[in-house]
Amino acid sequence: MKKYIILAALAILTIAACGGKKKTAKVEVGVNAGNMFTDFEVAQPDGSVARLSDYVGKGKYVLVDFWASWCGPCKREIPNIKAAYEKYAGEKFDVLSVAVWDKPEDTAVAAEEHGVTWNQIVNAQKVPTNIYGIQGIPHLILFGPDGIIITRGDDLRGDGLEKTLSKLL
Repeated sequence: MKKYIILAALAILTIAACGGKKKTAKVEVGVNAGNMFTDFEVAQPDGSVARLSDYVGKGKYVLVDFWASWCGPCKREIPNIKAAYEKYAGEKFDVLSVAVWDKPEDTAVAAEEHGVTWNQIVNAQKVPTNIYGIQGIPHLILFGPDGIIITRGDDLRGDGLEKTLSKLL
């Protein structure tokens, strides 16, 4: 009996020593500020595949604008995004527009009409909005250079975008 108690104690000590949790910083994958971005991929009209990870987590802050050509508030937000792009785009900052709930041909026309010259993912439909819980557009998310979500939502609309970017860049 004594032998079994000693063996059980040794087993418990071994499990505790080997199975203990490391105390390293871990960033959760998710959709809220402080989470690592959740990737998605979308077939593009030209047959290629575009992924959020093609742009996010590559060493730059990336503002992602989820929008549609038929959305009035989306089109009214483009001048703010364009101003930020013209002021900050470079080694530390970039912009990506992701067209959701829209026809690719309508997206192309609206992007040209409104001077969207930055990177785009078109024909995303519900893929990213389901992942990120987006229920209305425009919806802006700012990702950090490492892919962690800095902030998202209404705080980035209007002059809030400039205020946020001026602090970071």
